[in-house]
Amino acid sequence: MSIEVRNVTKRFGDFVALDDVSVSLPTGQLTALLGPSGGGKSTLLRIIAGLDAADEGQVEIEGVDATGLPAQKRNVGFVFQHYAVFKHMTVAKNVAFGLEIRKRPKAEVAARVDELLGLVHLSQFAHRMPSQLSGGQRQRMALARALAVEPSVLLLDEPFGALDAKVRKELREWLRRLHDEVHVTTVFVTHDQEEAMEVSDSIVVINEGRVEQIGDPDELYDRPANDFVMGFLGEVTTLNGVRLRPHDIEVSTTPVLAGGVPGVVERVMRVGFEVRVVVHTEDGADVAVVLTRHQARSLEVAEGTTVWLTPATGATVIPAMAAAGA
Repeated sequence: MSIEVRNVTKRFGDFVALDDVSVSLPTGQLTALLGPSGGGKSTLLRIIAGLDAADEGQVEIEGVDATGLPAQKRNVGFVFQHYAVFKHMTVAKNVAFGLEIRKRPKAEVAARVDELLGLVHLSQFAHRMPSQLSGGQRQRMALARALAVEPSVLLLDEPFGALDAKVRKELREWLRRLHDEVHVTTVFVTHDQEEAMEVSDSIVVINEGRVEQIGDPDELYDRPANDFVMGFLGEVTTLNGVRLRPHDIEVSTTPVLAGGVPGVVERVMRVGFEVRVVVHTEDGADVAVVLTRHQARSLEVAEGTTVWLTPATGATVIPAMAAAGA
């Protein structure tokens, strides 16, 4: 059930959507394709699905060369952002559709539909129409329909992008639990960094048609390959010639002689449990710092306070000159 993408290039006219992309997606993993809009992640997913053809390169699914196979012969389940449900069919009929066109026995179809509706917590809505479901429920129905035919690979193209933040958070937690139950090799596209970090086993960061880095969430966050990956996976600021994360800066209201950078607090903003501080250092830079409420209160940080800044022990840093040239 592994997926091997080798040297895939895809052009749309003069625009290069994918430029010699190679990735290996292991069996049973939940992998996120993460990157900015227009970076190539959805194009890669559609090529894996067989919905688009690569200009160059090869796609292998379960050890079989699928490059020339049409989508219906690749045994993949595909879930779009906007549900793509059959509005005139009940929830149960939507889930059963793929099995019925394959002419499976009625008893087998009914049992499989009951099993899947239970899995996605929609058993009580089996006889409702899609218009009677919430957005989150319709997306769970779409996932059940994709799983009904027991695909080798499940492909999700920004499946929660059309939903509000609260429902998206609930569904991504549910998707992680669902994946742990069914263990189907899953690839999903997202531009939401938190979603990718929270849900996936592995993340492929794609930008401008190229793979920037592949790794698990901790590896990408703690050991980014370059400034783009570091910046895309979280806020970054510059202190004394290095790029680092605002929460990796220690603040002192007494002089720090060894490497401390003095500055004056220009702005203090509370955002939930965080306090975000902007410090104007003596070298003319504005440095962003993130503190907890407890830290900010203990330090009595306020606008006009003189502070000394140092990178925290173990902080991930990238030299600012290297970042500028990346």
